[in-house]
Amino acid sequence: SVQHLVFIIGGPYGFDESVYQRANSMLSLSDMTFSHQMVRLFFVEQLYRAFTILKNEPYHHA
Repeated sequence: SVQHLVFIIGGPYGFDESVYQRANSMLSLSDMTFSHQMVRLFFVEQLYRAFTILKNEPYHHA
């Protein structure tokens, strides 16, 4: 079972190789490079969307 879930936002040039080696998995939000402020906004929205859908709550305003 998962005890800790850690998300790390890298800079425009990524991480040191040791960070990549330690990761169990990696996630990319885009091939493009965004500011840290934008990535935080994108990521929080995606987490909200995922958990809302998993809880079978309405997400889209149709």
